Amino acid sequence: MNKDQLLEIAMRRLTREQLNFFEDINNNDEENIFRQVCMFDLSLNDGVGIHNINRNDNTGRYHTKDRDIFRPFQYIHAYFKMDHQQIEWLTREIIHMCGLHLESLIKRIFKISRIPLGQALSYKIASIKLNDLLYKDLKVIVKPYNDAKHSLWQEKDSHMFDIYTTVLCYAVTRKLSIELLNIADLYTPEYVWKN
Repeated sequence: MNKDQLLEIAMRRLTREQLNFFEDINNNDEENIFRQVCMFDLSLNDGVGIHNINRNDNTGRYHTKDRDIFRPFQYIHAYFKMDHQQIEWLTREIIHMCGLHLESLIKRIFKISRIPLGQALSYKIASIKLNDLLYKDLKVIVKPYNDAKHSLWQEKDSHMFDIYTTVLCYAVTRKLSIELLNIADLYTPEYVWKN
């Protein structure tokens, strides 16, 4: 996976202040990662993320017909909340859930099913429904998403994704998600995420 491509997208789509949330995570292993990611989510002031996916009773805020789109954020919420000293064991799953969220949005927008994200983006409808930059940035996510699902080729007793790459992937996913949510037909009303 090319961390540089993710960083390039993040630098293009995020403010300097938003990028700083992730530099703090990278430079301070004792930092509460969950809190930092929630602060980042709040700085976006839009869309759905780990800061607003659940009600106070840990049930999802979304309509059940949108479960495929929003359930991945509930998993990401749980993974980031786990012991930060063990989080490297969950980086693969966080990236997998980021890709699954985007894949589900693309399937809804394109009105298709049972097609993986990379293949869906190769359809002609992608160039019709998505602007060029959004399309290009989604293509970058396909590689780490596929690696998270299918590849175990990292060195023995190591992890494919580090924490910094994982939170970058989450940040990029959030920004792409905001754009995609605006063109997806959802059952969950937008006001749900504002409360």
